[in-house]
Amino acid sequence: MTSSNSNNYVLDAARVSRVFGGLKAVDQVDFFVKKREIMSLIGPNGAGKTTLFNLFTGHYQPSRGEIFFKEEKINGLKPYQITAKGLARTFQNIRLFSKMSVLDNVLIGRHTKTSSGVIGAVLRRAKDKQEEANAREMAMSLLKFVGLEDKKDEQASSLSYGEQRRLEVARALAADPELLLLDEPAAGMNPQETNDLMELISKIRDEMNKTILLIEHDMKVVMGISERIAVLNYGKKIAEGTPSEILKNEDVIHAYLGVAN
Repeated sequence: MTSSNSNNYVLDAARVSRVFGGLKAVDQVDFFVKKREIMSLIGPNGAGKTTLFNLFTGHYQPSRGEIFFKEEKINGLKPYQITAKGLARTFQNIRLFSKMSVLDNVLIGRHTKTSSGVIGAVLRRAKDKQEEANAREMAMSLLKFVGLEDKKDEQASSLSYGEQRRLEVARALAADPELLLLDEPAAGMNPQETNDLMELISKIRDEMNKTILLIEHDMKVVMGISERIAVLNYGKKIAEGTPSEILKNEDVIHAYLGVAN
């Protein structure tokens, strides 16, 4: 693993690369996320940020390198296996079940933590009914947490854009993750929705004791809530540090933030 302090890390990746044909989308990246921190991953379009997320969540496998989640190597695991271990994500493009209810969307996110399966759904045994009741209770508590409790019976497609983003977060939280990955959660939001999102992310960490890693282009969000920031460019990590350190980093200014005033 990448550090002797790895027991303080929920995620720890060593020299991770992903090659598509001749293109190195991620190039020998060392990366770690500390328990209960809010960390951002930034960089220009095409820098490799979402590819790195896909490596962490099992949607891609690394061409080289190792990835550890809670000190367990997760290379080779399927996405659902990684989710079951405590790592959940949202996507850059909203992936809700638009014709299903708000509540049912959250219940789907709980499936990795339930055991009844198809047989239980058919037989309706007492333990399966109790499991279903517990899942509904948790789903309702999550909808209340993200401010959507009153819309539980509405179709997901009827929600505003900002509400759909919050529903997607609630669905990811239904898997009870220790680490929550958010892929551009503020994309397309208006200023009020962005402010609400920042409050929600801080609340998830502070009240639910979650660790959060996000990809984000909105610098107000990144600088406003992040304790640490990593920067990718052309698949390589070019900087890592506190928001103030990143703002002063010449490599980051040149590659991403623009010329300093």
